[in-house]
Amino acid sequence: MKDSDNNYDKIKHLVEVNDDILAVFIVESSQIRDLYIAKNANIDRTYITSIFESIGFGENDKIIQEEKGTLYDNKLLGKLKWDVSEYENVRVLKIVEKDKIVVVLVNSNTQLQHTIDNILGYYYDTDEIPKSLF
Repeated sequence: MKDSDNNYDKIKHLVEVNDDILAVFIVESSQIRDLYIAKNANIDRTYITSIFESIGFGENDKIIQEEKGTLYDNKLLGKLKWDVSEYENVRVLKIVEKDKIVVVLVNSNTQLQHTIDNILGYYYDTDEIPKSLF
């Protein structure tokens, strides 16, 4: 099993134990794969699909494809590792891997630093994640 698959399993576990995390899924080839929705989330696959379509994950697939091209030849920034989008009703964390994007949907009424730091720290299993994003 690849390391990124192990990391995804960790996130699935977080969905089970953290009420602030609504769902986790993988975007691969512009498709939703391996969707896991928290039991108490009161959302369904239709909701996830609507978010997926609203955010335009096709653009994110371009990020993955361009990893091999000139976009990441720019050593100043390096590769995009993760991105957080804040919406009124949900927070979206996208973790960019070589061939997929792991998406975590989080309640928007939580403290950003607690949920995102916990998720990223657990996903990467390191202390290199900043203690505060601000």
